Amino acid sequence: MPDDGLRTVVAVLPEQIQAAEHLVRRRYSWRGYHVASTDIAEKVAPGVKGHPVTLLAEDRGKLLATLTVRPDSAKGLLAEESYRPEIERLRREGRRLGELVKLAVEEGADWKAALNALVQAAYLVTSVVHALTDVLIEVNPRHVRFYQRVFGFAIAAAERVCARAAAPSVLMLLDLVQFGQRLELRAAA
Repeated sequence: MPDDGLRTVVAVLPEQIQAAEHLVRRRYSWRGYHVASTDIAEKVAPGVKGHPVTLLAEDRGKLLATLTVRPDSAKGLLAEESYRPEIERLRREGRRLGELVKLAVEEGADWKAALNALVQAAYLVTSVVHALTDVLIEVNPRHVRFYQRVFGFAIAAAERVCARAAAPSVLMLLDLVQFGQRLELRAAA
């Protein structure tokens, strides 16, 4: 039975963005990942087409998790720091790309419900608002199977070091049409 208090919102207020920043910094630091201050908050108009959108999963006003959707832009994608040739190849294939970054879940939170809410909201932002065909995510190698099994991500490039996090990462790709079909099947079941 779904929790009636769980909701997903777009972070637009300064206090929402600060709360997301704090959660990312705390959870990444706990894992031993480096987080530069410029990696957390991009000073752009949230929710505007072409700009990053930070999503928050909340339960009765308490922040449970956060995820940011970054569409490709003139600045490029953060993942290009480690995976430029692979991302350039995807662009040449005509794919409209974006990336999911800064995923963090509060310790002790119902991570399945929070992650499910964030991913469904991210799907709407990526496919409807930004009209992307695919999204990329850099994940720790130990999380690869989870992203494959639960969401349908495919490995796009082998393990490298993500300099931003000072940790190993694997680049993964999600076809949004296939993901949308998975969501429809899940809803029909």
